[in-house]
Amino acid sequence: MRVQLPYFLIRLAVLVILTVVLIAVGVAPLLSVLIGFAAAGLLTWPLGRMQRRAAQRSAERARAEDSIGNPPASRG
Repeated sequence: MRVQLPYFLIRLAVLVILTVVLIAVGVAPLLSVLIGFAAAGLLTWPLGRMQRRAAQRSAERARAEDSIGNPPASRG
């Protein structure tokens, strides 16, 4: 989860910025949020792929550590 956080925050920031700009321009708030979701999804699609890969690498690394008997890293 911790590996995905920076990617998630960037994607969330894009959504918020787009929504605020659309509201400032005079688009209805609900429509602004819907357009913001669609546009943010399209704009940050490559970032989402990187986020997914980072999560997979992290999970594989954790599985490898568990299989060789190493204690899991501190998650605190």
